[in-house]
Amino acid sequence: MNHPLQLTRRGWCGALAGLGVSLVASQHGLAAEGSKPGKAKDKPARPPRKAKTPLSFKNSDFYGPDGKFNEKAAKEAYLKLCDYFGYPLKEKVRKDLGVTDFGLGRFTEVGLAFLAWTNDKEANYASLEVFLLPNQMIPEHWHVAAEEGKVAPKMESWVVRYGSTFAYGDGEPTANPSVKVHECQQKFITARHETPIRPGEVAGIRKPLEKHWQQAGPEGCILTEMSTYHTGEAVKFTDPAIKF
Repeated sequence: MNHPLQLTRRGWCGALAGLGVSLVASQHGLAAEGSKPGKAKDKPARPPRKAKTPLSFKNSDFYGPDGKFNEKAAKEAYLKLCDYFGYPLKEKVRKDLGVTDFGLGRFTEVGLAFLAWTNDKEANYASLEVFLLPNQMIPEHWHVAAEEGKVAPKMESWVVRYGSTFAYGDGEPTANPSVKVHECQQKFITARHETPIRPGEVAGIRKPLEKHWQQAGPEGCILTEMSTYHTGEAVKFTDPAIKF
C-alpha cells in the first residue's frame, strides 16, 4: 500500500473489519454540550430521527446465475444504507467504496463496505469508514506483526456515526448476547465478550493480537475507524475458508 488512498481489497484487509470492536474496557459517549440556560440565543435540541422501516435485502440479489458476487449490486445496497441514515454521499464515496463478501457467498450475513481515508506508514496512522447492512457481520479475526516485525500488530478504535453494532473480544463471555451468530460462522467464534456501540460511542481492541468480530444491529451501521498503520498480510481469520 504505497499511497494512503489507494488501498486494494487485500491492502485494506488489515484495517477492517478488525473491525470487530472488542472491547475497550470503558466506552466513551460523545454527548454534545447542552446550551446554557438564560440566554436568548439558546437553540432547541435537534429532534430525534423519525423511525423508519429497516432496510431488507435477499442474499440471492447479490449473486449471478454462476454464483459470482455482484459488486455493483452490493455497492448499490450500501448507497441505500447511506440514504437511509442521511449519510452525506460525496463523489468519493460513490467512486471509491470497496465491498467484500469474504469469499463465503453469504453477503447479507458476512460482508462489509469500506472507504479508506488514509493509511500512512511513516506517521503510523490510518483511518477508514466502515459500512454494514442490517445484521451483517465482520467475521472473527486478529492482527499480527508485519514486514518481519517492523510493523507492530494493528491497534484500532471506532466511533459509530449511524445505527449500532455489537463488538466481541476478550473478556468474560456475555451471558445473553444481543445478536445471534450466523450459522456459517458459529463454529469459528471464540471471542464472546460483548460491547454494544451506538452513535457517538467509542470502543476498540484493548491489546495486540486480540481476536475480535462484530455484527451490526437491525438498522445496519456506519462507523469511522482510527488505527495504527496496517497491511493486508497482517490480518488472520479464524475461518480458514475466508478470502479477502
